[in-house]
Amino acid sequence: EPAGMLTDQAQVKSYIAKYNLEDELSNAVNLAIKQNSTDPYLVISEYMKSLSTTEMEEEEDDDVIIMEEENEIPQLKARGRHKAIMSPSVSIPTDWERVEYAKSDEDAAFLHEAMATNALMQKLAPSDRAHLVAAFCEKRFSAGDVIIKQGDPGDLFYVVKSGECDISVAGVGTVMKATRGSAFGELALLYGAPRAATVAAETELVAFTLDMLTFKSTMMGKAQQDHAVYLSFINSVELLNPLSEADKRTIAYALSEREYPAERNIICEGDEGSEFYLIREGEVKCTKAGVKDEVSGRLKRGDFFGELALLSSDKRAATVTTVVPTTVLVLSRAVFERVVGSLSEILQSGAGAQQRA
Repeated sequence: EPAGMLTDQAQVKSYIAKYNLEDELSNAVNLAIKQNSTDPYLVISEYMKSLSTTEMEEEEDDDVIIMEEENEIPQLKARGRHKAIMSPSVSIPTDWERVEYAKSDEDAAFLHEAMATNALMQKLAPSDRAHLVAAFCEKRFSAGDVIIKQGDPGDLFYVVKSGECDISVAGVGTVMKATRGSAFGELALLYGAPRAATVAAETELVAFTLDMLTFKSTMMGKAQQDHAVYLSFINSVELLNPLSEADKRTIAYALSEREYPAERNIICEGDEGSEFYLIREGEVKCTKAGVKDEVSGRLKRGDFFGELALLSSDKRAATVTTVVPTTVLVLSRAVFERVVGSLSEILQSGAGAQQRA
Protein backbone atom coordinates (compact mmCIF):
# COMPACT_ATOMS: atom_id res chain seq x y z
CA GLU A 1 0.00 0.00 0.00
CA PRO A 2 1.53 3.38 -0.98
CA ALA A 3 2.90 5.46 1.87
CA GLY A 4 0.45 8.11 3.02
CA MET A 5 -2.49 6.63 1.15
CA LEU A 6 -5.84 7.76 2.55
CA THR A 7 -8.06 4.86 3.52
CA ASP A 8 -10.50 6.43 5.98
CA GLN A 9 -13.64 7.85 4.30
CA ALA A 10 -13.58 10.99 6.44
CA GLN A 11 -9.97 11.64 5.44
CA VAL A 12 -10.83 11.20 1.79
CA LYS A 13 -13.73 13.66 2.05
CA SER A 14 -11.52 16.13 3.88
CA TYR A 15 -8.85 15.82 1.20
CA ILE A 16 -11.39 16.42 -1.59
CA ALA A 17 -12.77 19.47 0.22
CA LYS A 18 -9.31 20.85 1.02
CA TYR A 19 -8.32 21.01 -2.64
CA ASN A 20 -11.81 21.77 -3.98
CA LEU A 21 -11.46 18.78 -6.32
CA GLU A 22 -15.14 18.31 -7.19
CA ASP A 23 -15.63 21.93 -8.26
CA GLU A 24 -12.39 22.13 -10.20
CA LEU A 25 -13.08 18.87 -12.05
CA SER A 26 -16.51 20.26 -12.94
CA ASN A 27 -14.87 23.47 -14.20
CA ALA A 28 -12.45 21.48 -16.35
CA VAL A 29 -15.20 19.37 -17.93
CA ASN A 30 -17.31 22.47 -18.65
CA LEU A 31 -14.32 24.07 -20.36
CA ALA A 32 -13.95 21.04 -22.64
CA ILE A 33 -17.65 21.26 -23.47
CA LYS A 34 -17.46 24.97 -24.27
CA GLN A 35 -14.56 24.31 -26.66
CA ASN A 36 -16.39 21.31 -28.17
CA SER A 37 -12.97 19.69 -27.87
CA THR A 38 -12.14 16.51 -29.74
CA ASP A 39 -9.48 15.89 -27.09
CA PRO A 40 -11.16 16.74 -23.78
CA TYR A 41 -8.44 14.98 -21.79
CA LEU A 42 -5.92 17.55 -23.00
CA VAL A 43 -8.20 20.48 -22.14
CA ILE A 44 -8.79 19.06 -18.68
CA SER A 45 -5.11 18.30 -18.05
CA GLU A 46 -4.05 21.82 -19.06
CA TYR A 47 -6.75 23.32 -16.84
CA MET A 48 -5.56 21.22 -13.91
CA LYS A 49 -1.96 22.17 -14.64
CA SER A 50 -2.90 25.85 -14.35
CA LEU A 51 -4.08 25.18 -10.78
CA SER A 52 -0.79 23.62 -9.71
CA THR A 53 1.27 25.50 -7.15
CA THR A 54 4.43 23.98 -8.61
CA GLU A 55 6.43 26.28 -10.84
CA MET A 56 6.94 24.98 -14.38
CA GLU A 57 9.18 27.70 -15.75
CA GLU A 58 11.15 25.32 -17.93
CA GLU A 59 8.10 24.64 -20.06
CA GLU A 60 7.69 26.99 -22.99
CA ASP A 61 4.40 28.85 -23.19
CA ASP A 62 3.88 27.83 -26.80
CA ASP A 63 3.78 24.21 -25.63
CA VAL A 64 0.62 25.04 -23.73
CA ILE A 65 -1.58 27.21 -25.90
CA ILE A 66 -1.54 27.88 -29.63
CA MET A 67 -3.59 30.72 -31.04
CA GLU A 68 -4.84 30.05 -34.53
CA GLU A 69 -5.23 33.28 -36.49
CA GLU A 70 -8.26 32.06 -38.37
CA ASN A 71 -10.08 30.82 -35.27
CA GLU A 72 -12.01 33.01 -32.88
CA ILE A 73 -11.51 30.51 -30.06
CA PRO A 74 -8.03 29.43 -28.90
CA GLN A 75 -7.26 25.75 -29.31
CA LEU A 76 -5.08 23.68 -27.03
CA LYS A 77 -2.28 21.78 -28.77
CA ALA A 78 -2.10 18.05 -28.15
CA ARG A 79 1.29 16.68 -27.15
CA GLY A 80 0.10 13.08 -27.34
CA ARG A 81 -3.51 12.63 -28.24
CA HIS A 82 -5.90 10.33 -26.44
CA LYS A 83 -8.96 8.81 -27.97
CA ALA A 84 -11.76 11.24 -27.17
CA ILE A 85 -14.28 9.28 -25.14
CA MET A 86 -15.00 11.63 -22.29
CA SER A 87 -16.80 14.54 -23.89
CA PRO A 88 -17.18 13.71 -27.57
CA SER A 89 -17.40 16.44 -30.16
CA VAL A 90 -21.00 17.21 -31.02
CA SER A 91 -22.13 17.43 -34.61
CA ILE A 92 -24.98 19.92 -34.71
CA PRO A 93 -27.41 19.36 -37.60
CA THR A 94 -27.54 22.30 -40.00
CA ASP A 95 -31.32 22.53 -39.57
CA TRP A 96 -31.16 22.37 -35.76
CA GLU A 97 -32.76 25.32 -34.00
CA ARG A 98 -32.62 26.16 -30.33
CA VAL A 99 -36.03 25.93 -28.67
CA GLU A 100 -36.96 27.97 -25.62
CA TYR A 101 -39.88 27.25 -23.32
CA ALA A 102 -41.88 29.93 -21.53
CA LYS A 103 -41.69 29.75 -17.74
CA SER A 104 -43.14 31.62 -14.82
CA ASP A 105 -40.82 33.78 -12.79
CA GLU A 106 -41.19 31.23 -9.97
CA ASP A 107 -40.08 28.33 -12.18
CA ALA A 108 -37.16 30.31 -13.59
CA ALA A 109 -36.02 31.21 -10.06
CA PHE A 110 -36.37 27.56 -9.02
CA LEU A 111 -34.14 26.38 -11.88
CA HIS A 112 -31.55 29.05 -11.12
CA GLU A 113 -31.48 27.89 -7.50
CA ALA A 114 -31.27 24.21 -8.47
CA MET A 115 -28.39 24.82 -10.89
CA ALA A 116 -26.54 26.92 -8.31
CA THR A 117 -26.30 23.86 -6.06
CA ASN A 118 -25.56 21.28 -8.78
CA ALA A 119 -21.92 20.23 -9.17
CA LEU A 120 -22.06 20.43 -12.97
CA MET A 121 -23.97 23.70 -13.26
CA GLN A 122 -22.90 25.76 -10.23
CA LYS A 123 -19.59 26.94 -11.70
CA LEU A 124 -21.11 28.17 -14.94
CA ALA A 125 -21.18 31.92 -15.45
CA PRO A 126 -24.51 33.43 -14.29
CA SER A 127 -25.33 34.40 -17.87
CA ASP A 128 -24.66 30.79 -18.97
CA ARG A 129 -27.15 29.47 -16.45
CA ALA A 130 -29.72 32.07 -17.52
CA HIS A 131 -29.26 30.95 -21.13
CA LEU A 132 -29.87 27.32 -20.13
CA VAL A 133 -32.92 28.05 -17.97
CA ALA A 134 -34.85 29.09 -21.06
CA ALA A 135 -34.11 25.74 -22.73
CA PHE A 136 -35.45 23.47 -19.97
CA CYS A 137 -38.68 21.67 -20.90
CA GLU A 138 -41.28 20.59 -18.34
CA LYS A 139 -42.32 16.91 -18.35
CA ARG A 140 -44.89 15.06 -16.23
CA PHE A 141 -44.78 11.46 -15.00
CA SER A 142 -47.27 9.20 -13.25
CA ALA A 143 -46.53 7.12 -10.17
CA GLY A 144 -44.75 3.94 -11.28
CA ASP A 145 -43.30 5.42 -14.48
CA VAL A 146 -39.69 4.47 -15.17
CA ILE A 147 -38.02 7.77 -16.02
CA ILE A 148 -34.64 6.32 -16.92
CA LYS A 149 -33.45 2.69 -16.95
CA GLN A 150 -29.99 1.52 -16.01
CA GLY A 151 -27.98 0.61 -19.11
CA ASP A 152 -30.11 2.62 -21.55
CA PRO A 153 -28.43 5.39 -23.60
CA GLY A 154 -28.44 8.73 -21.82
CA ASP A 155 -30.27 11.59 -23.49
CA LEU A 156 -31.71 13.94 -20.85
CA PHE A 157 -30.77 15.75 -17.64
CA TYR A 158 -33.55 16.11 -15.05
CA VAL A 159 -34.38 18.57 -12.26
CA VAL A 160 -37.31 17.50 -10.08
CA LYS A 161 -39.92 20.24 -9.63
CA SER A 162 -42.41 18.27 -7.54
CA GLY A 163 -43.00 14.70 -6.42
CA GLU A 164 -40.58 11.95 -5.45
CA CYS A 165 -38.67 9.28 -7.32
CA ASP A 166 -36.53 6.31 -6.37
CA ILE A 167 -32.99 5.91 -7.70
CA SER A 168 -31.68 2.34 -7.65
CA VAL A 169 -28.70 0.38 -8.93
CA ALA A 170 -28.85 -3.25 -9.99
CA GLY A 171 -27.43 -5.52 -7.30
CA VAL A 172 -27.47 -2.70 -4.73
CA GLY A 173 -31.05 -1.50 -4.55
CA THR A 174 -32.20 2.01 -3.66
CA VAL A 175 -29.32 4.46 -3.33
CA MET A 176 -31.33 7.65 -2.81
CA LYS A 177 -34.68 9.39 -3.11
CA ALA A 178 -34.97 12.43 -5.38
CA THR A 179 -37.37 15.21 -4.41
CA ARG A 180 -37.89 18.88 -5.31
CA GLY A 181 -34.61 20.45 -6.38
CA SER A 182 -32.83 17.14 -6.89
CA ALA A 183 -31.07 16.64 -10.22
CA PHE A 184 -29.96 13.49 -11.99
CA GLY A 185 -28.72 12.42 -15.40
CA GLU A 186 -25.71 14.80 -15.63
CA LEU A 187 -23.63 12.13 -17.37
CA ALA A 188 -26.05 12.28 -20.31
CA LEU A 189 -24.97 15.88 -20.89
CA LEU A 190 -21.25 15.17 -20.60
CA TYR A 191 -20.64 11.73 -22.02
CA GLY A 192 -23.74 10.35 -23.71
CA ALA A 193 -22.93 7.33 -21.50
CA PRO A 194 -25.35 4.52 -20.63
CA ARG A 195 -27.46 5.23 -17.57
CA ALA A 196 -25.74 4.24 -14.33
CA ALA A 197 -28.99 3.77 -12.39
CA THR A 198 -32.73 3.32 -12.75
CA VAL A 199 -35.03 6.17 -11.72
CA ALA A 200 -38.73 5.51 -11.15
CA ALA A 201 -41.48 7.92 -10.07
CA GLU A 202 -43.03 6.97 -6.73
CA THR A 203 -45.66 9.72 -6.92
CA GLU A 204 -47.04 12.03 -9.55
CA LEU A 205 -43.91 13.85 -10.62
CA VAL A 206 -43.03 17.00 -12.58
CA ALA A 207 -39.48 17.56 -13.78
CA PHE A 208 -37.63 19.97 -16.02
CA THR A 209 -35.44 18.31 -18.66
CA LEU A 210 -32.52 19.39 -20.83
CA ASP A 211 -31.05 17.32 -23.67
CA MET A 212 -27.37 16.91 -24.51
CA LEU A 213 -27.52 18.59 -27.92
CA THR A 214 -29.25 21.66 -26.51
CA PHE A 215 -26.84 21.79 -23.56
CA LYS A 216 -23.68 21.51 -25.62
CA SER A 217 -24.80 23.69 -28.51
CA THR A 218 -26.05 26.32 -26.08
CA MET A 219 -22.80 26.29 -24.14
CA MET A 220 -20.63 26.35 -27.27
CA GLY A 221 -22.67 29.11 -28.89
CA LYS A 222 -22.69 31.10 -25.66
CA ALA A 223 -18.92 30.61 -25.30
CA GLN A 224 -18.32 32.03 -28.77
CA GLN A 225 -20.61 35.00 -28.08
CA ASP A 226 -18.88 35.63 -24.75
CA HIS A 227 -15.45 35.39 -26.36
CA ALA A 228 -16.35 38.07 -28.88
CA VAL A 229 -17.80 40.30 -26.14
CA TYR A 230 -14.82 39.73 -23.83
CA LEU A 231 -12.34 40.43 -26.62
CA SER A 232 -14.12 43.69 -27.45
CA PHE A 233 -14.12 44.55 -23.76
CA ILE A 234 -10.41 43.76 -23.38
CA ASN A 235 -9.63 45.99 -26.35
CA SER A 236 -11.32 48.85 -24.48
CA VAL A 237 -9.10 48.43 -21.40
CA GLU A 238 -6.11 50.73 -21.78
CA LEU A 239 -4.04 48.60 -19.42
CA LEU A 240 -4.08 45.71 -21.88
CA ASN A 241 -3.26 47.68 -25.04
CA PRO A 242 0.41 46.55 -25.14
CA LEU A 243 -0.62 42.89 -25.39
CA SER A 244 -0.46 41.09 -28.71
CA GLU A 245 -3.72 40.09 -30.35
CA ALA A 246 -2.91 36.46 -29.56
CA ASP A 247 -2.45 37.27 -25.87
CA LYS A 248 -5.71 39.23 -25.82
CA ARG A 249 -7.55 36.26 -27.29
CA THR A 250 -5.97 34.01 -24.67
CA ILE A 251 -7.15 36.29 -21.88
CA ALA A 252 -10.63 36.59 -23.41
CA TYR A 253 -11.03 32.82 -23.29
CA ALA A 254 -9.56 32.50 -19.79
CA LEU A 255 -11.85 35.06 -18.14
CA SER A 256 -14.57 33.86 -15.81
CA GLU A 257 -17.68 35.86 -14.99
CA ARG A 258 -19.01 36.64 -11.51
CA GLU A 259 -21.97 38.65 -10.27
CA TYR A 260 -22.11 40.52 -6.96
CA PRO A 261 -25.08 42.27 -5.35
CA ALA A 262 -24.81 45.87 -4.15
CA GLU A 263 -22.77 46.56 -1.01
CA ARG A 264 -20.75 43.36 -1.29
CA ASN A 265 -16.97 43.30 -0.76
CA ILE A 266 -15.19 41.78 -3.76
CA ILE A 267 -11.75 42.02 -2.15
CA CYS A 268 -10.75 43.14 1.34
CA GLU A 269 -7.75 45.12 2.49
CA GLY A 270 -5.06 42.82 3.88
CA ASP A 271 -6.25 39.68 2.07
CA GLU A 272 -3.92 37.62 -0.08
CA GLY A 273 -4.32 38.53 -3.74
CA SER A 274 -4.69 35.85 -6.39
CA GLU A 275 -7.03 37.37 -8.98
CA PHE A 276 -7.23 40.36 -11.30
CA TYR A 277 -10.64 41.95 -12.00
CA LEU A 278 -12.15 43.77 -14.97
CA ILE A 279 -15.50 45.47 -14.50
CA ARG A 280 -17.98 44.42 -17.17
CA GLU A 281 -21.05 46.13 -15.70
CA GLY A 282 -21.72 48.06 -12.52
CA GLU A 283 -19.75 50.28 -10.15
CA VAL A 284 -17.41 49.79 -7.18
CA LYS A 285 -15.76 52.00 -4.56
CA CYS A 286 -12.31 51.66 -2.97
CA THR A 287 -11.74 52.29 0.74
CA LYS A 288 -8.97 51.86 3.32
CA ALA A 289 -9.16 51.33 7.06
CA GLY A 290 -8.66 54.60 8.94
CA VAL A 291 -9.33 56.75 5.87
CA LYS A 292 -12.67 58.55 5.92
CA ASP A 293 -13.02 59.25 2.20
CA GLU A 294 -12.83 56.83 -0.69
CA VAL A 295 -9.22 56.41 -1.86
CA SER A 296 -9.94 56.73 -5.57
CA GLY A 297 -12.67 57.67 -7.98
CA ARG A 298 -15.50 55.18 -8.52
CA LEU A 299 -14.55 52.37 -10.89
CA LYS A 300 -16.98 51.45 -13.66
CA ARG A 301 -17.16 49.48 -16.91
CA GLY A 302 -13.72 49.15 -18.45
CA ASP A 303 -11.87 49.83 -15.19
CA PHE A 304 -9.78 47.23 -13.39
CA PHE A 305 -8.46 46.43 -9.93
CA GLY A 306 -6.43 43.78 -8.14
CA GLU A 307 -3.38 44.02 -10.38
CA LEU A 308 -0.92 45.26 -7.73
CA ALA A 309 -1.36 42.20 -5.52
CA LEU A 310 -0.62 39.98 -8.53
CA LEU A 311 2.62 41.79 -9.31
CA SER A 312 4.13 41.72 -5.81
CA SER A 313 3.93 39.85 -2.54
CA ASP A 314 2.03 42.72 -0.96
CA LYS A 315 -1.45 42.00 0.34
CA ARG A 316 -4.52 43.84 -0.91
CA ALA A 317 -4.00 47.57 -0.40
CA ALA A 318 -7.68 48.48 -0.28
CA THR A 319 -11.18 47.09 0.07
CA VAL A 320 -13.27 47.10 -3.11
CA THR A 321 -17.05 47.15 -2.56
CA THR A 322 -19.90 47.15 -5.04
CA VAL A 323 -22.10 50.23 -5.13
CA VAL A 324 -24.72 48.65 -7.39
CA PRO A 325 -25.16 45.06 -8.65
CA THR A 326 -21.91 44.44 -10.51
CA THR A 327 -20.52 41.90 -12.97
CA VAL A 328 -16.77 41.37 -13.08
CA LEU A 329 -14.52 39.32 -15.32
CA VAL A 330 -11.83 37.50 -13.36
CA LEU A 331 -8.37 36.42 -14.45
CA SER A 332 -6.51 33.94 -12.26
CA ARG A 333 -2.96 34.47 -11.02
CA ALA A 334 -1.60 31.58 -13.12
CA VAL A 335 -2.94 32.95 -16.39
CA PHE A 336 -2.14 36.54 -15.45
CA GLU A 337 1.51 35.78 -14.76
CA ARG A 338 1.89 33.75 -17.93
CA VAL A 339 0.15 36.15 -20.30
CA VAL A 340 0.20 39.57 -18.64
CA GLY A 341 3.60 39.30 -16.99
CA SER A 342 5.14 41.35 -19.77
CA LEU A 343 3.12 44.34 -18.53
CA SER A 344 4.64 44.32 -15.05
CA GLU A 345 6.96 47.28 -15.67
CA ILE A 346 4.13 49.33 -17.15
CA LEU A 347 1.83 48.57 -14.23
CA GLN A 348 4.47 49.24 -11.59
CA SER A 349 5.49 52.52 -13.18
CA GLY A 350 1.87 53.64 -12.89
CA ALA A 351 1.34 52.21 -9.41
CA GLY A 352 1.63 55.58 -7.75
CA ALA A 353 -1.29 56.87 -9.76
CA GLN A 354 -3.30 53.69 -9.27
CA GLN A 355 -3.16 52.88 -5.55
CA ARG A 356 -6.43 51.04 -5.67
CA ALA A 357 -6.03 47.40 -4.68
